[in-house]
Amino acid sequence: MRRLFLLLSVSVGLTLLGCSPRNGLEIPGDDDDSAAPATCGSTDNAWPSVLPEYADYEGEGAHTGDHLLNFTLTDQHDQSMCLSQLLGHVLIIDASTRWCGPCNEAAAESAVLWEEMKEIGPSFITTLMVQDGSGLPATLTDVQWWADTYDIEYPVVVDNAGQTATAWGVTNYPVFLFVAPTGEVVERWEQKPAESDVLSFVAFAVEEWADDLRQSTE
Repeated sequence: MRRLFLLLSVSVGLTLLGCSPRNGLEIPGDDDDSAAPATCGSTDNAWPSVLPEYADYEGEGAHTGDHLLNFTLTDQHDQSMCLSQLLGHVLIIDASTRWCGPCNEAAAESAVLWEEMKEIGPSFITTLMVQDGSGLPATLTDVQWWADTYDIEYPVVVDNAGQTATAWGVTNYPVFLFVAPTGEVVERWEQKPAESDVLSFVAFAVEEWADDLRQSTE
């Protein structure tokens, strides 16, 4: 059944070219004001607590069939959060930059999309912000700007000098990961997916991994 979803999504997916990485000049006054938190599992943030079954979750990669590597990064509220806090939800995770056009288009649609996802079942969107508007490493200022500009209430986390994107093998933007509640990467898109593909995946995952879903969205 999982294979059936993969075949269907490839055949109906909306093909939009991603953006290649670029280097740029430093923006005056745009200091790197972020740092990678040292530990995972804090509940003193806006996100769900780690389920007991995922207390030791690590993951091993970021391609189809892998369990997504765990991360501990700073969110738009300047608080530490980790991927494992969101397990038990269907996840749509994107690696984006401020300078990437399709990334901005996806963000502009995401608030409404997330509401539609939650009507189907327990689900989250999460954005990994990798670079600023000039191609330099993203900072806390960038994720706060992103969340404020696009009225985002789901996690937007700042990559630590691109380390997470590098571990995921990201070479173009955006990259979208369709992730099961167990952390399994069901599909990896090197482009912006259509909203219909996202919603179809959420519906599929809610049915396929029903026993792994959280009983509430907390």
